[in-house]
Amino acid sequence: MSKYEYFKPFVATDAKAFWEAYTSPRMDYFCTDMPGVDFNAGFLVAIKPGYMDIPHIHDGAENYFVFTGADLTDVFHAKFVVDMFLGDSPSSMERYTLTKPCIVRVPAGVWHCPVFYKEIDRGINTMMWYSGISTGRVYPKVDADGKESVVYEKDNWVRPCKLDETKNCTYCGRCFTQSEEHIKNFMTPFYAKEAKTRKYADCIVELTAESHSLGDAIVSPRALWKGFAGTTVPQKQFSINIIKKPCVLGDPEPVSNGRAVEFLWFSGADAVDPWNSFDAEIELMAGDDPQTMEKIVIDRPGVVALPAGSWKSQIIVKRASKPLCFIPWYQSMQDRYKVTRKSLNGKDYCIYQDIESISEPTAGDELYLQIKR
Repeated sequence: MSKYEYFKPFVATDAKAFWEAYTSPRMDYFCTDMPGVDFNAGFLVAIKPGYMDIPHIHDGAENYFVFTGADLTDVFHAKFVVDMFLGDSPSSMERYTLTKPCIVRVPAGVWHCPVFYKEIDRGINTMMWYSGISTGRVYPKVDADGKESVVYEKDNWVRPCKLDETKNCTYCGRCFTQSEEHIKNFMTPFYAKEAKTRKYADCIVELTAESHSLGDAIVSPRALWKGFAGTTVPQKQFSINIIKKPCVLGDPEPVSNGRAVEFLWFSGADAVDPWNSFDAEIELMAGDDPQTMEKIVIDRPGVVALPAGSWKSQIIVKRASKPLCFIPWYQSMQDRYKVTRKSLNGKDYCIYQDIESISEPTAGDELYLQIKR
């Protein structure tokens, strides 16, 4: 039995209950406890026009935003308009208008926000994640004389509550109402001063519509992303799979993704209400090696977090009474490769299913190479 707790149910948080533009409760940030893996992710669903945050930078973390419609069963036909601001200076940022499912990478130290949810059909799902360690944010500050400076807001930095100065701000949203007039007054300066350099255009990539051969239990096409080309950042990839009925996914034999950390996300396919839209039961096995795997049962929204080098079985969707959202997500500092177990002359071998990585073939590798030939 592994000492690692693989399944992490999503926590329903009311942290945005008084932020009128968003759903509540929402799936709270998932923070991995894997040694050496700096990663956390969360979900935010906007249901009316408004903006998120003021310009800021993180002091060490890459920041990613994935934008889709709220109905994940029809991800490529969502209608929305989002204006995303990125730049080298909070006083003049580039504006990127997003109308299709996409991912935005914000390199560490790049100013970003506001995110302006400009036009919404039913809802805009924003999946946000951070790769790296961030102990605080840096915000712009302008004094009474118009002089610009910055404020470094570390985790132990506090600001007084606007409604009760004897208390600290908890970002509850009670003091913040986004009327049409307020939104216009806030956003107008960003449009008036926007930079035209398009320096960060490569940081925005549309999700690919991939027709697959996984069977009719999974909606086709599915949304796919395979990383940013030509960058030195750790490569990541994910796909958004909508499962309509019971099925079995993956290799019959146990498999490992070698050096890659792996996350398997499960939730309801309606991002506005991911709990009530979840009605499924999933099973898989996971462990440090193929001989000592333990059963994992997923019967509520959550994520299975698999450290690099761990093994997993096929994923068995035993019940899917409502459409199920399944997102496999990988993170690796090195190239990802797949490892499976095969038998040769009554003995088990691990096979690295990537010919380019096989420089000194083992007996299992030789078996694999023979099959490929």
